[in-house]
Amino acid sequence: MSPLPPSELKAKLEEILRPRLRLLPAGVPLDFNEKLAKLGLDSMAAIDLLMDLETEAGAQIPDELLTADTFATAQNLLDTIEKLAA
Repeated sequence: MSPLPPSELKAKLEEILRPRLRLLPAGVPLDFNEKLAKLGLDSMAAIDLLMDLETEAGAQIPDELLTADTFATAQNLLDTIEKLAA
């Protein structure tokens, strides 16, 4: 799949993230600057998230960017994906 246009990327990222954020109540907006670990993202969910980012958003994140910082917040993920697409 080719990368999503920037106008669609943020919404798609939230759609992919939400099921993995078990501590984020339904209907509560995702704060893109909140720590994902605080919202329930654990290491196993992060692996699933990575696979879904590749298949559903067309984002290929290289190994050197698979860091805790990249996955710390939704904004960090969004920034990383946007930089890779540029």
